[in-house]
Amino acid sequence: MVLLKRKRDFGDQSEPSAPVIIRPKAGTKAFASGKAVKDALDTASPQALVSFRQQIVTPHSSLPLAINHPTVVILQHYLDTSSTCEEIFRAWQIGDQTKTEIQAQAAVELLSEIISILTPIPFFRSSVVGLINKLVSNTEPYSEYLNRLCQSGRRDDVYHGYLLAAAAVAVDPPTSTTMGSSTSGRLGLKVWGVLVEGGSVRGLGKQMGMRRRNKEGMVGYGESDPLDKPDIRHLILRTVLPLLSTSTFQAHARTILPPLYSGLSADPPITVYRVLTALWNAISGPSIGLNRRTSLVLFHEKSLEHLWQLLSRQDVESSTGKTVSEIVEAFLEGITTVPGQGICFADEGWYPRRTTDGNANANEGNNGTAVNGTNDDRHDSWKRGLHNRILGNVVRKVGNKAVDDDGVVGNWMTKVFEACPELIAGYWAHSALAVDPRLNARWVGTMAYIGRIISLPTPALDTFRQPVSADADPSTAPFRSHPPATSVIIESILPAPLTKNHIMKGLQHTNGLVQHVTAITLARGLQKLSVVQELFSQIEKMIEDEPSTSEENSWRRGRRELEMEARKRIPELSIIIAFAQKAATMAPPEPETEAELALASKSAMLTEIALRIFGLCNKTMPSMASEVKFDVGRLLVSASSASAERRARREAREGSVISDSGSVASVGTMGTAGMGGGFGQSRGDVEGFEALSQLHVLQLLGEVRDWNWMNKAAGSQYTYLYHILLLYLSTRQSVTQLKTVSLLQHLLIPTLLYDHDPSELSIWLDALPRASDSASGPMLLAQQIHLLSFLDDCFRRAIKTPYRYIEDAFAVVPDNFEYTRPTEMVSPVLMTIVEQLNAKILGQLISTEAAGVVLVYIRRIVLGLVGKQKDLQFLLAIVGKFDDLLEKAKEAGQARVGLQDVVQGMKDDLALVKGAKQNKKSTDQDPEAHRLRDEEDWSARSFEQTCLTMTVDQWGEVGALTSLASTFIKSADDATIIRRASFLLQLLPSKKGILSSLEAKSTALHLLDQCLASLANPPSLARLKASIFENDFVKQLFLSEKGDDCRIPLNSLVARLQSSISNDAGLAEVFVLELVGALKSDKKGSNMERTLTLLQPWIPFLGAEPAIKALKPIIKRSETAIPLLKTTLAPTIASMVLATNDPSYAVDHIKELVKLKSISPVVQLIRKASVDQEKRKSLNALSIKKGVVRDLLAIEEDSAFELVTLLAQISKDAAATIFAVLSKDSTQLKDDRVLPIVDILLDAPSDISDRKLDVVSLAIKVLVSSNVSSTQPESAIRIVTRLSQQQNEDVFQEIRKLKLTDYGLPLARLTETLADRGSQVFDPPIKHLLDLGLQYAVRVCSKVGESNTDEQAVLSHLDSAITTAEDTKPEVQLSEPVITAIIQDRLDNEEAIILAVILARRVDMKASFIRQQLQALLASSAYNRCIDSSCPASTRLNYIRLLHSLFAASTYVSCQPNFIEPLVPLYRGTLSESDRLILNMFQLFEGYRKLSVSSILRFWSASGIIGSGNRSFDALTSLDPQKVFATCQAYPLRRPLRGYGRASRQPEDGEGMYDPVFVMNLLTSTMSEGTVTGLDWVEILRSNVLGLTICGLSSRDKEIRTVAGYVLAKAYHLINKKPFYERNQLLYTLRLLRHSIETPSARLPILTTLFFAHALRSLANPSHFLYPLSSRFLLQRHVFDPTDTPMLYSMLYASGDGWKRDRGWIIRFLKDGVRSDADWRVIRRRKVWSLLATMFSSSLDPAFRRTVLQAMESMVTIPAAARSLVLRDGLIVWLSMQWTNVTRRQIDSHLKGTKAQTWEKDEKAMILNLVEKVCVNMIPTEIERVKEGKEIGNWVGHVEIFFKTVLDAGMFLLNLNARQWYENILMTQTDVDAERLVVLTRILYRLSTIPRLRLTTAIVPLLVDQLKKLEDSLAPTKADLTSFLFHIGLNTDPENLRHDIRGKEAIEEVGWRAERGDAGDELADWVKKERRLVEWEN
Repeated sequence: MVLLKRKRDFGDQSEPSAPVIIRPKAGTKAFASGKAVKDALDTASPQALVSFRQQIVTPHSSLPLAINHPTVVILQHYLDTSSTCEEIFRAWQIGDQTKTEIQAQAAVELLSEIISILTPIPFFRSSVVGLINKLVSNTEPYSEYLNRLCQSGRRDDVYHGYLLAAAAVAVDPPTSTTMGSSTSGRLGLKVWGVLVEGGSVRGLGKQMGMRRRNKEGMVGYGESDPLDKPDIRHLILRTVLPLLSTSTFQAHARTILPPLYSGLSADPPITVYRVLTALWNAISGPSIGLNRRTSLVLFHEKSLEHLWQLLSRQDVESSTGKTVSEIVEAFLEGITTVPGQGICFADEGWYPRRTTDGNANANEGNNGTAVNGTNDDRHDSWKRGLHNRILGNVVRKVGNKAVDDDGVVGNWMTKVFEACPELIAGYWAHSALAVDPRLNARWVGTMAYIGRIISLPTPALDTFRQPVSADADPSTAPFRSHPPATSVIIESILPAPLTKNHIMKGLQHTNGLVQHVTAITLARGLQKLSVVQELFSQIEKMIEDEPSTSEENSWRRGRRELEMEARKRIPELSIIIAFAQKAATMAPPEPETEAELALASKSAMLTEIALRIFGLCNKTMPSMASEVKFDVGRLLVSASSASAERRARREAREGSVISDSGSVASVGTMGTAGMGGGFGQSRGDVEGFEALSQLHVLQLLGEVRDWNWMNKAAGSQYTYLYHILLLYLSTRQSVTQLKTVSLLQHLLIPTLLYDHDPSELSIWLDALPRASDSASGPMLLAQQIHLLSFLDDCFRRAIKTPYRYIEDAFAVVPDNFEYTRPTEMVSPVLMTIVEQLNAKILGQLISTEAAGVVLVYIRRIVLGLVGKQKDLQFLLAIVGKFDDLLEKAKEAGQARVGLQDVVQGMKDDLALVKGAKQNKKSTDQDPEAHRLRDEEDWSARSFEQTCLTMTVDQWGEVGALTSLASTFIKSADDATIIRRASFLLQLLPSKKGILSSLEAKSTALHLLDQCLASLANPPSLARLKASIFENDFVKQLFLSEKGDDCRIPLNSLVARLQSSISNDAGLAEVFVLELVGALKSDKKGSNMERTLTLLQPWIPFLGAEPAIKALKPIIKRSETAIPLLKTTLAPTIASMVLATNDPSYAVDHIKELVKLKSISPVVQLIRKASVDQEKRKSLNALSIKKGVVRDLLAIEEDSAFELVTLLAQISKDAAATIFAVLSKDSTQLKDDRVLPIVDILLDAPSDISDRKLDVVSLAIKVLVSSNVSSTQPESAIRIVTRLSQQQNEDVFQEIRKLKLTDYGLPLARLTETLADRGSQVFDPPIKHLLDLGLQYAVRVCSKVGESNTDEQAVLSHLDSAITTAEDTKPEVQLSEPVITAIIQDRLDNEEAIILAVILARRVDMKASFIRQQLQALLASSAYNRCIDSSCPASTRLNYIRLLHSLFAASTYVSCQPNFIEPLVPLYRGTLSESDRLILNMFQLFEGYRKLSVSSILRFWSASGIIGSGNRSFDALTSLDPQKVFATCQAYPLRRPLRGYGRASRQPEDGEGMYDPVFVMNLLTSTMSEGTVTGLDWVEILRSNVLGLTICGLSSRDKEIRTVAGYVLAKAYHLINKKPFYERNQLLYTLRLLRHSIETPSARLPILTTLFFAHALRSLANPSHFLYPLSSRFLLQRHVFDPTDTPMLYSMLYASGDGWKRDRGWIIRFLKDGVRSDADWRVIRRRKVWSLLATMFSSSLDPAFRRTVLQAMESMVTIPAAARSLVLRDGLIVWLSMQWTNVTRRQIDSHLKGTKAQTWEKDEKAMILNLVEKVCVNMIPTEIERVKEGKEIGNWVGHVEIFFKTVLDAGMFLLNLNARQWYENILMTQTDVDAERLVVLTRILYRLSTIPRLRLTTAIVPLLVDQLKKLEDSLAPTKADLTSFLFHIGLNTDPENLRHDIRGKEAIEEVGWRAERGDAGDELADWVKKERRLVEWEN
């Protein structure tokens, strides 16, 4: 193949001006042309070399140069004259030989400069690669010269040696992302190999210290790039950095890396950046395992020490703009803080590392000492338990250096500890941190550093679970039985350096900052302790849910131990209390000066942290808190607070609560004195740290145990509840308010006061008067005091005697409350208030003002309770009690002014709820009236008050609904929503009240709909639905004209009901029956329209019987109902017809339904019944009158024709009637919608269809002009095909009339259908249709634009028609334009290419046409697309199929070099069909031209890039060794030497393997060239090509075996002549193979050839574990026995550390090697199956069991092996036993979760596959035996047992009940899923082909039962499953079903399922047709 050089066009450059020419230095010569350069260099003059280099010299920072740069141009000219730079190499050689150092150095420097300049330019890639190949070639002396320079003692020689080496490596550097590639990086590795073999690498470590120094001897690089003028260190770095990820470099890393890291401190920033970038790239490859090994080589403790010492460098790296510190920090975080990356390995949290096989040091992540070669702490137990030993040593070395000035090291260490929690425990002992409290910056930094480590999150939850394999989901694994060691956990919470004494000294220090820092650190530890305890509790609960035999949960015990250990490390609680007291009292009560204000701030900060610690101690160590006799209530109320309380009450009685200073005092609780005096926690005006203190106190009060909140506070006359409520009312902090509410719920809801309805507490709290921006001041405070003092007394009494007040509530209105409806009950506090108010008013113990406050509050409560009551009787009675009270007070002479107005307000509120008219006067506020000061705020937040205060007009406004819903509904909880909805239901019946207008009612109904939409809890939703739809007024709205104006919201409410919910259906049934009754009672039909309108939204709830009752009056009065159809009631009537669910009733009244235009629902009813097994039988009795048929056809609706079609299909009588109507009235046959009816009637027997229906012209008309998407074309095609079979001349004439313009998708379908018939009768119409189709294809393929879907479908049908119609040959003159159009415009269309391929194979084309199309095809853009590796396999295959069909059409034309050469880049050498076609074209060329294609294929490369073509060896070694060996393991035994074999099922098939024919050809060509050296044979051995050739000796093709033998013989002869290390052993192995071949044409077993392939592979890779084993096996034998299984017993029963690996290898070897009868004979000799079966039964290893089953699967694919195993060894019986044992083995293995389920699922799937393959091989023999008259074999009975074992799920589960902990899982487990059921059905289908088999009748019922159980999960496989079962029924002998009723019913069930379409539409149509024919015949 001739490679032409591409010309460069400079016209497209953006710079029109000539580039600047770089002048050489003075005194040197400038060269103007390449010839001048060559002539000057030919003299080998050093001056010429120096002159040319100075002319082209380019700094490294200026690369790459533009391709039109003068330097590049002059180099191009020079390379045009001397492509290999022979003059420079010769000058170097002369200089070396003559010891002329100047000449040699000048030549090397020039060569390096040329390589450096040309490397970045892709155009010169091949030239530069040629130079490097010449440099490293074994046949050239330059590699020796290079090593001589690198090892010289002269500095200049070393410089020039590494200058050239660095440039050479940069040409093709290996990278971590391309390590798996067979081509990338090879040149760089060769250059490194030259340095290694020459010994230069040994001195790299010492030479790396050679730097450029200034005159003062100091290292200095300046601001320029150090590679512009590199020193030896930078040249060495440039050489080795690309090689870091290679194994060849890592072998020498120990001597190279230490000086590399140690010198970084003196390197410029850009060098540091480049080194770290190279290191990062080396460990960032695609292989995780390779990255891990590389990291362990590149990084160790000393290297990390050098790196973190760079964190202090602040010089900036120019390219990134970041400092060295930032770059190194990011790098260190990347390799040490991300588990699985770098040297940071995923640990198990606080658990130590588990060691297995006694070889802990070999595990990854723990091999840091091995890398360094030191082991200073061999006996350190902490290190032995680490996953990250390297990092463990690093953090110990860092120690207290982590506390630095800028905190960079500390931040890095914190992230390391976060990624590796296991390191924390061992770090503290070596940290040397100074934690003794003192006031200096370092101590503060140390404490902050410790605090950050303490605050790190706990290890991931998965680390507390049992370890799982890498491919399993860890979240499904169970938790470990024991928690981590307490000593490890506590170090992450309260580390050892921070002792109790240190904490005590810190808290008692005289300096406040020291105290605060110490307290914060302690708080962090206690917070971490709290998190860990919660985690333990969570795990503890999960473990307790599982059955256990242990008496105590170890996690509970671990939590207690952790608490006790923490108590030892913190001071006593009294110390903390003293600290808090001192903090709270250090500031004066009312600070004024700046010093006092600062002291107050300090006090607040210390007080807050003290309370936080106190709360955390109580939470985490309750035992410690309980030992201290301290009333936590004193945190809320104090003695000074009580004094302030009394003073405030006194001032309130005097009428003022204003202090002397003019500000409002905090009434009730204003603490001032330490822990004995509160912290102002119940003040509402606090902020900052004081607000935080309040939160801490509230949190503490909610968590403390046994706190009696009903006790009176110290020095106060009120309980703690009073003070909590006062804080709730006075605070402005939203968080504090929420915390207060939470505390009140925690205290009150568990009591009898609110446990009946927890949501009622919100009513009481919301009604309290709160302080806000608009409501504040002394009067509000006075009202709060009055109310809370009264409520405090009531709560105290109610909590003491709750049942008394509950009974009082029940006695108010007898039988009003029921215990079954607790949510309607009220709190006994209400009755307490009634009682106490009565006593205090009558006893004159309460002032009128205070009584008014209480009554106003009660008014709010009463209004809020309305939504809880079913009616208002109870609330009216309560209000009546207040009225009676005031009457008694009046009679007693008490003038309680204004109280009666408050009670009257209660009455007015209830009256408004009942529907009274709104009183405008009542809305005006009386200044003297009693009211609370927050009335406006409460009215805004109270839904009930808002509803009552809105006018009728406001309710009817548009924005009212949105405002109310957004404010009160969408953000409320479920209980509140229900209560507010109930309140709206109370308001709805109003005739004169606020909802008296229809608009207002509509808004309320919409609001109810919003309430339903906002509920998510099903019980709450059901409760509200019942309340709404059972409401009497709502019923009236639904059922009468009252709701006409509210119909939209009413229908929305109905839409919230769901027919699938039984409760909803029950609610709707009442309305449905009521409306149906109204229809029946409407004798005249005057109200029919109205009733149907009301019924419309309830249609989904209309049952069959009510629907029939509702339809009867409509049908009876159809004349009245017809006018209603013009309205929207037609869908209602149609829905009613559907609701009847009775097609017989609908057909009987079809005449009336036609009038009512309700035909479509009748069609739906019939279709629905036809797929119902029971109702399907009743359809046969349907009949219809002729007049009705005429009426249906006369209305000309699609639904009418569809109904007639269905009736003709399901009923014989109906079909006869319809045929009679159509035969008598020919006008009906003009409508194309009649074709489906005619299609059905053509199948009718003669007694029905006694006359012919002339529909030929109509059918052709439909095919020409019909809509493709309809069903009419299909009917037309069937009609035309059927009439054509009857040789109907009319059909032929109509087809001959068709023109090109008529052709389309329907005619293409007709063409394919006629071609499928395969009769000569169809030849004339097929010929005409094909001609039209080809003309149509020309138009489609040559038009501008993309083809649409229909056009592509036409081409597809043409493909099928031409392929099927073998007797009809397409015309050449029509075919050639199609091929031309496709090649020119449609190579991206798959259907078009397939058509062109078929035509090219079927038509005899002209030679000139073939040449023209081949040229166009190879010049198309599709060719370039197919060359690309990313091209889809299907696109490439279609293109190559077309290319091959044209190529094979005329070898005279195609077998030319210009057609062969383009195939090389297109070929990939695999076994895919596309590559086999290309290889066949090469073979056709060789056969026709009698020339070998080896000279062309030497340019081939596996990477797809055209090679240099120097040797075939390059093409051979470009093969992927892994892929070659994969071909050995799955060798294509039936691959012929010639031809291209069978077509692939999928385009991707075979792409994972190489073609052995091609590989042997490459190997033969390589050996024929005679240039193979010893090292070349090593490369060939490593490529596994010899192993693949050996596998060719097992091929079934004799020619392949002959070629393989020839190739091996020639290889043996050549290897014997070339010396290399592995030669003798290789020759010995080949001799053993040669002597095992008995005759030249003998075929070796695959076991033999595959074993030798393994042996040669291990010989090429001695580090492989198989090498010593295979070598020992072969060297012990003089002759290899091919009839014995190699290494069977030694591997299967291996012992030692690698026993699992060895056993797994031999099983996989058997799986790959047993593929023929010869292999079966080999393993049968050693009873291999019995050995595997025994080991399988006793193994608990899922992976091993899976591999054994795979090996058995390979065995049973051999027919002889399958018969032997079944008949002699009882394979099927053994598999049945293993099926039942799978679950037992799973239990014994103690695996749980997803891994256990996956094990069982996979293993049972493989067992099923084994049984299926056994049956496939046994059935053909069994059929022959039965045909000979023999009895069915016993193995069939074994299969029956297996089926019953699988299908009877409970049969084997009963034996496992002894495992109680697994019992629940077993009882819910099923043994058959959808996938298994399909396999079982497929097996039974195969068995059903055996004659006289009775097995099917016994198994089919079991399969059908499972089919019914798994109905919902069978969607993806239902079609296949039903199809198999149906065919089983067809194969079943009817005699076997005569007495087997169950089997007969099961087969009928399957037939019905197939008829309804479960097996696909095609089979359903066939079944329906056959059933129709049978019914018609009967």
